[in-house]
Amino acid sequence: MQSHPKPQFASWLIKQVETGQYSGLRYVGPNRFRVPWKHNSRKDCNDEDGKIFKAWAVASGKISDFPKDKARWKTNFRCALNNLHERFKLIADNSKNTDDPHKIYEIIIPESNSQEDYDPDIYSSPTEYFPSGCDLNLLNTFNELDISSNMTVIVKKIFHSSTKVKHKNHYVLFFPAPPTHPPQVPTINDLEISIFYRKREMLKTNVTCQHLQLHYPQETQEPSVHALCFPSTDGLTDHKQIHYTNRILDSIQRGLTLKVQEDGIYAYRHDRCHVFASTSDQTVAHPNPQKLPLNTMTQLLSFGNYLNELKNFEDNSGRSPEYTIYMCFGEKFPDGKPLDRKLIVVKVVPLACRYFHEQAQLKGASSLHSSNISLQTSYNSLMELINTYIGLPTAEDFLSSWAVSSYKFL
Repeated sequence: MQSHPKPQFASWLIKQVETGQYSGLRYVGPNRFRVPWKHNSRKDCNDEDGKIFKAWAVASGKISDFPKDKARWKTNFRCALNNLHERFKLIADNSKNTDDPHKIYEIIIPESNSQEDYDPDIYSSPTEYFPSGCDLNLLNTFNELDISSNMTVIVKKIFHSSTKVKHKNHYVLFFPAPPTHPPQVPTINDLEISIFYRKREMLKTNVTCQHLQLHYPQETQEPSVHALCFPSTDGLTDHKQIHYTNRILDSIQRGLTLKVQEDGIYAYRHDRCHVFASTSDQTVAHPNPQKLPLNTMTQLLSFGNYLNELKNFEDNSGRSPEYTIYMCFGEKFPDGKPLDRKLIVVKVVPLACRYFHEQAQLKGASSLHSSNISLQTSYNSLMELINTYIGLPTAEDFLSSWAVSSYKFL
């Protein structure tokens, strides 16, 4: 009996959203949809909550591998979704919401495809009003500013009421003046994660969390941990590479958990797959490479050391600070061999560290002084440097800087 070909996940998922047959899976705005994300360990979790995960297990042909394993259905779905970061962007992670755990994704339309390829009606809910054009941009601006929940409610009421009026209306709204402080600085919890299978970048994504678990295919039962599944080897072509990569993947299981603390980034290895980590030059063999011990919290990066190195770099008395973490799964590392020869490598970049390094590189390491912030000052932590550099205005300063403008609804 001939099996049906595996569908393309992106088009398959969009089609499922359109059907309206899955509880909690629906559009919440133009090009945005939500996915129910209730943890399997919850007592109120039922078959309906995992219906979309099971549906993909059936469509992808994986249901025969784990016919009754709900956790595997969810992992299979998550991996497929994470692998398509060029098509789906995570907008909001509300999976820890007690009453309604879910995630919101934005559909990214490929540049090669015209807007005509997509039915605009499918991006709006039949029961909710979504402003379009400049209306939507204005509402999104208020939501992103997070200046006042009451003001947001007022603006939303104005939008809703405007749809019922046939003639032109003028409303006086308040807009904050352009910010005088520097652009938003990443927090210490903002991380860029890249996963490589030899030379090929299989996954690249940004996450904001204190606890990140890298796993395959199992995951922790702790709802406070952000889980990221290793991609499958489906896109690889070298049979020998596929064989050995799958051997390592099968041993990863719960993998390891990264933990961001105020003084640095730590790792905790859960299972039998050996993991080696380093922030030093990857082309130079290390006499004693750092192998992460099992069931032990190990520091991978010290923010204190980073600040010292950044200060020396600013003073032109030291090299660039080392803050990019490389973790090699299943192979000794660094051993002098090229990084792109390793079967599985995870690259972790703390975005705050990259930000201040880039600022120091601009104009000969002088840009930090341009905002009256100098590393000659002793900072107790990276978080303190971030807060000082941002220099957020007080509530009185913010209110006094508001300008009155008008907006016309058609």
